[in-house]
Amino acid sequence: MRISLKSIRQLSAEQMSTRVLYVLLAVIVLLFGAFFLIGYDIPYDEDPTFNAPMFTDAVLVFIYMLVLATVGITAYAVYRSIKGRDKTSDTINNIPAAKIVWLTTGLTAASMLLTFVLGSSEPVMVNGVKYTDLFWLKATDMFINTALILLFVAVCGVVFGLSGYNRKVNLNK
Repeated sequence: MRISLKSIRQLSAEQMSTRVLYVLLAVIVLLFGAFFLIGYDIPYDEDPTFNAPMFTDAVLVFIYMLVLATVGITAYAVYRSIKGRDKTSDTINNIPAAKIVWLTTGLTAASMLLTFVLGSSEPVMVNGVKYTDLFWLKATDMFINTALILLFVAVCGVVFGLSGYNRKVNLNK
């Protein structure tokens, strides 16, 4: 089976996302299977009461790669949605596309900034050691709380959309 860039470009978005999902699931199942089944019970050198699984570094590298790919794809999608749309019309099929893009980007940025500033810097215990790095404690709070805020806004949007509320102000125009 030969994979070429030309054949990949001919796939629909649904076909492409399905293939990416299957590849990611296969890699995740293989990696975590190896993590738990091969060398999981190796004791940690400095403290034998902890395990030091053989594939810990592979799992961490895979997670870092996924996070970097996600950030890159998100940045590209935001750039493309802002720069690639038709400048002559802010509405597409009576949908205020420009307003939605700016509100989504603004809400995400504002919630990240707000949750970072208000995030807790309280030290936590990790593997029996107190973790006190101020930046990473606040960054962790920022990501968790921003995800919760955006999920709440998304659920509210779905409920509003399903409510049947008539959003048309004046039909006689």
